[in-house]
Amino acid sequence: MEHRELGKTGMQVSVVGIGTLGFARAGLCKDDEASRKAMVDIVSRALELGVTFIDTALAYGGGRAEQAVGAALKASVAKPVILTRTHSWQKSSDPAVIAADIDASRERLGVDVLDVYEIHDVSSPKAYQKVRENKLYEPIVQAKKEGKVKAIGYSSHGDAELIQKIVDENEIDVVTLAYNILHSKRSPGDGEDPKITATKLFPMLKERGIGITVMKPFGGGILTWNLGQGTALPPARLVRYVVENPHVATVTPGADTLAQLEEWIPAGNADAALSPADIQKLEEAANNWGANLCRQCGYCRPCSQEIDIPKVMRLLMQWQHTKDEKLREQYAKLDVKANACVECGDCEERCPYDLAIAEKMKETAAIFE
Repeated sequence: MEHRELGKTGMQVSVVGIGTLGFARAGLCKDDEASRKAMVDIVSRALELGVTFIDTALAYGGGRAEQAVGAALKASVAKPVILTRTHSWQKSSDPAVIAADIDASRERLGVDVLDVYEIHDVSSPKAYQKVRENKLYEPIVQAKKEGKVKAIGYSSHGDAELIQKIVDENEIDVVTLAYNILHSKRSPGDGEDPKITATKLFPMLKERGIGITVMKPFGGGILTWNLGQGTALPPARLVRYVVENPHVATVTPGADTLAQLEEWIPAGNADAALSPADIQKLEEAANNWGANLCRQCGYCRPCSQEIDIPKVMRLLMQWQHTKDEKLREQYAKLDVKANACVECGDCEERCPYDLAIAEKMKETAAIFE
């Protein structure tokens, strides 16, 4: 496993880490022993395979992903770098809530000092304004001063202008951004552009000594779907594609099974390097996806009408690529159909990719109903 410096933090990390959002997506963040064991086993196996960087967050299962990471650490002699973060600013304007989250994460992870702590998903000017005006990043800065945290930063799906502003106006050690082989925006209004991330943001962050960790190497999982027409791409190569960018310190694919872990962890080995021809072939295959994609992150939820928005969006994308009539059977099994959408706009406000979700609900209903 290759290792790189995490900016100027003094920490070295494996170029391939592990993300724990997949635990929540797979329904593993439940309060039962089988679910806890499944999560702990995945983290433990990652450590055995040489992973020295783990990405988690309070938002992932309401802290249960953090608890699983803590349990795995307790049972291991390994000392990986752990990054965790808070999203509580989205529901509260009280800095004391953020301070309490930091202490709660230390307890769940079973550590006195957190390696990296970020404020989670500050992805629009409006969101950043709230954080600034209410001094919601200050408890994180203070925690670093008090020795509770070693390194601090932001995670964001924002555009280049917003990321530049965040870096200019704050004490930043580490930034987490989305980056993958899909060199296009997801929708016309989406500010996050992977091509600009690679050509503008990464070099700027590297020059400033800010560590770069990458999320979404599989585009929220969709790049690994087998939809025919050459759409499915090898997970290990997708991970390696990100690693090939020298500005990236580590990439953290989300795993919800041991098999997934075993498949893509080897992408961190030097002998997994991609040739220019390999990269060109991958990029050509990725073009089959086009743009305007749902990344299945789930941040659109909850829906006031209880529509399972990510599942509906997934069925729509699968239909667009395959026209498989069996998808109608899957749609029919949904408890709440797309036509229940009342266009309240709440999900669109939360979507970090600025997708026109209400329009897509109408489109899906027209297809399947």
